[in-house]
Amino acid sequence: MQIEKVLGRKEKKALEELLEKNYGCRIALQDYNIFMTAEEKIWLASPSINFSIFDVLKRCYRIGIYFGKLKRNNKIKLSIEGAMIVGKKARKNVVVINKEEAKKFMQGYDVVPDELIEAEMHNFVIVKCGDDIMGTGILRDGYVENLIPKARRMVKM
Repeated sequence: MQIEKVLGRKEKKALEELLEKNYGCRIALQDYNIFMTAEEKIWLASPSINFSIFDVLKRCYRIGIYFGKLKRNNKIKLSIEGAMIVGKKARKNVVVINKEEAKKFMQGYDVVPDELIEAEMHNFVIVKCGDDIMGTGILRDGYVENLIPKARRMVKM
């Protein structure tokens, strides 16, 4: 992972507005150090980390939490951790599934939603089961396409 740039106050505010537009919630990102890689992946880090060292040392393997990836058309594909942060307050683009579908979702299958909360077709959605946030998917005609990486899926039993 190579840090492309550290986001400033205006860029953090733009990211907050993007989250509000897509998920209908306000997340205070000013409290974090946020940086972006060349592939437009967004990472959140503790404010105690001194980023001046990265002027000399550009390559690092892990700092902070992977939050999501910026996509075209002002969309953001959240990671599982990003979905957990945003999903607590999200009022838009949320899909609720039952426990049986949640098990299938965590195994990597596409699922049928029980409830849609202001969800837009062909857009990224946060998948919830009760109060638990399962991850993200894409809402298609009649189902939610699974976006959980293979390495993070549950083993089928």
